[in-house]
Order: sequence, then C-alpha cells, then structure tokens
Amino acid sequence: MTSRGRVRSWEILGMEGVIDSDDTPGGSWTPFVSVAVHGPPVLTPGEEVEFEWQHQAEPLYGHSYFTVRAWPLGTEPVAQSDRPTSGAWNIAPDGTVTEVTDLDWEEPIRVGTWSVGVVSVWNGEESWGVIDSEHTPGGCWTFFSALHPDEVIDSRSVGGFSIGGGVSDLDVGEQVDFEWEPAIDQDGYRFRAIKVRPRREIPPWRVERFEG
Repeated sequence: MTSRGRVRSWEILGMEGVIDSDDTPGGSWTPFVSVAVHGPPVLTPGEEVEFEWQHQAEPLYGHSYFTVRAWPLGTEPVAQSDRPTSGAWNIAPDGTVTEVTDLDWEEPIRVGTWSVGVVSVWNGEESWGVIDSEHTPGGCWTFFSALHPDEVIDSRSVGGFSIGGGVSDLDVGEQVDFEWEPAIDQDGYRFRAIKVRPRREIPPWRVERFEG
C-alpha cells in the first residue's frame, strides 16, 4: 500500500529511520535500502514523503510496519537499478554522507578494538546507550544496530537483510564484550561501538539476505 507521511527520525550511523502516517500507527521502520533516491539513501526528519509499506505479523524493532520503498514528496521513486550499489557509506563528523565505491576499499571498513565493559546508560525509546570501560574513558556510545550478528555488520554485499530474533536492547549494569573505534564527536562521546555482544543468553538471530 502507498501512503503519504512525514519522516519522524533518521539515524545516520545506523542508516535507518521511521516514517509516520495515519495509515501506519506507531510508525513504519525504514532501512536505507528502501530509500528510492539518487545519491546517498538518507531521509531528513520532518521531510514529507510517499512510501510503500507492509504490515508485519511480528513487530520489527518495535514497529508493526515496514517500509518497502520511500521517496520525497513531489518526486518520482528511483528504480533499484539506478540507485547507488555499494551499500557502504562514509559518514563525516558533520553528518555528510558519501558513497564508498569498490575503488575506495583499501582495508576492511571499521576495524576496531575489543574490550570488556559495563552498560551505564540505555535509552530504550531511541535505542542508544553508553558502555563504560577502562579503554574508553568518558564512555563509548552505541546504537542497537551494533547488536546485529557479524554477517550483517561485516557485509559488503549489495542489498540488505531482514533481521528477526536476537536482541535489540541492553540492560543497564550488564557486562558486554564490544568492539569500538575512536569518534571525533558522537553525540558528545569520543568512542563509538561497532559491535556489542552481551554475555547473557539471547534468542537466536533470524537473518534473511535480499539482493538489490
């Protein structure tokens, strides 16, 4: 079904957001692969869009609707074959997003340092938190997408994933293993998590790959 809506939020680090409309109460979860535009597949909070959506029998990241395709109001959706294909993006400190092409690959993207830490902050509504460790003084910022399995985070393939199961939040006080990288300014923090692995038992992930 196609509806008109407004972008509630867009997370640059996770390259995903939420679109609100009367037809999708609670919002429709929107990954970057669903953004049908030329150039970087990003949306702007407050922007009006048209979007195709489907209802999820099982909520996805807390949302009962999934965006199949979205594009700015007043424009035409860009065909998949005409969109950027690398699926990788360089995010500058000012939020500017540029595509990383195959010619840019010199080493694996985002190789960090593993440490053990304790979750000191978790914002369940916005799905971000802070991990404290001796190696990340002042705290390490993390987003729920860092909890995704390695095959998703490390993927350099065209397309995307449908992800279910697993875990999408952390508990304050729990111990985790996490991989981190320096950040110039990530919401006031100098460190950012690439991967986070809780030590508690979590449900198995269900990952389905779809090609672009």
